[in-house]
Amino acid sequence: MENIAPRIPIVFTFDKRIIPASAIAIKSLFDNCANSNYDVHILHSDISLNEQTALTKLTKNTNNKAKHTISFHYIDPSIFKGFKKSKGSWREIVYYRTIIPEILPYYNKVIYSDVDVFFKNSLEELYNTNLEGFELAAVRAEKNNKNTICHKYFEENKNEYIFWSGLLLLNCKKLREENYFEKFKNTALVFKDRLQFFDLDTINITCNNIKPLDLKYCVLEALIEFDDFKKAKDWNYLKDVYTTDEINEAIKNPAIIHFAGQLGKPWRRKKPPKYYKEYMDNLEKELRKYTFRDFRKKLFNKV
Repeated sequence: MENIAPRIPIVFTFDKRIIPASAIAIKSLFDNCANSNYDVHILHSDISLNEQTALTKLTKNTNNKAKHTISFHYIDPSIFKGFKKSKGSWREIVYYRTIIPEILPYYNKVIYSDVDVFFKNSLEELYNTNLEGFELAAVRAEKNNKNTICHKYFEENKNEYIFWSGLLLLNCKKLREENYFEKFKNTALVFKDRLQFFDLDTINITCNNIKPLDLKYCVLEALIEFDDFKKAKDWNYLKDVYTTDEINEAIKNPAIIHFAGQLGKPWRRKKPPKYYKEYMDNLEKELRKYTFRDFRKKLFNKV
């Protein structure tokens, strides 16, 4: 009897301003993540039908025999009325991850990922993580104390660490049963004037039982690109969380490369990494919709 590969639900939330990067993230997931079958769910407020059709075509012609699906879920931005937002990248879309358990009520567990990433390995091990007793699992970013370097300290955050919110394994069953969206909403509104990293701060303040994930699920690009990862600015706070051996192992065998930090976004560079540029060059025309901001940043980017 033929072995049936598991189906893994993974959610991305993005809008029409970041279509190219989102397409590359999804395509790298399909191409490089062994033979697991991925059910991709896209939460959005403005992706056109033509763009949805083009994105759906990414399920074809992958580098393995897995069978994937892509589904689209329209989210009304007014759900997040009153939440802190900016005119740039951090609009209501950054909070969409907090409503995933309600939007996908048929899943007990779901992976969420940002789209400024490149997948290098299977997420099956990640998805099989035991979340009993935890609201979610995430990658540790920094020690949670008054001496934080990169993130903002909140005395209301009772966790030992500050966790990144770009890759989450959500215990949807627990989050639904305990009405966590209302808790997230309350935090976002109560702390509105104090939030610095909107969704990250909201999640870290609200959740008191977060399970740490291996650094390989959020390897910041600078750690890989510098000949010595200690030259990366991120080393200044990561060294208090991870050993040198742990960082070296994550660099050697990354599951996800995250384009956050000093090097900027690869689609806004004159010389993006070769592996990323190959994906950029092969995007379908309908998915090559770069914004004026993308072109402007690329013009002035020295990388």
